[in-house]
Amino acid sequence: MRIHTTDLGTRLAGSALGLGFAAVGAFAILVSPDAPDASTGDRSLWLGVTFLIAGACAFSLSWLLADLSNVWCRPPRRSLWRK
Repeated sequence: MRIHTTDLGTRLAGSALGLGFAAVGAFAILVSPDAPDASTGDRSLWLGVTFLIAGACAFSLSWLLADLSNVWCRPPRRSLWRK
């Protein structure tokens, strides 16, 4: 595996998104035992697991892919309001 450092701004933004997903997932897993009923606790647990997986994927894709143009969208080159 090779860690790529080109387009550093997009890679850092993707990493921040991945860490945000992981933080929400960890919080959902940690509060799942305090749910009012078993069904809600189960849903919170699996939502947390899903968000942890999404966070790991976003973080790893941000640094391991050479070309990010098809993964993270870049802003348009010119304004949509000017003609």
